[in-house]
Amino acid sequence: MELTRMEKITNLDCFCDFSHGAVIKTESGRSLGATCDPKEAEEIIRRYFKSEFFPEPVHVFFGGEIGQSGTWGYTFRLAK
Repeated sequence: MELTRMEKITNLDCFCDFSHGAVIKTESGRSLGATCDPKEAEEIIRRYFKSEFFPEPVHVFFGGEIGQSGTWGYTFRLAK
């Protein structure tokens, strides 16, 4: 399945620093994973969009404590 273009929305109030980890979740709160590597985060998001029939927007959160999401940094969604 060909992946259509993704839109990236950035929270300008977030430093979006992967060195302390990032949590990746769908709009409904389904966890897709956590990583300290931006390339791995991109692969997780692309894999999700390729495998879902009706994909939700995906949010990337930074700096949360264990069990918490942290600060919203990015939202990815399929471009219309």
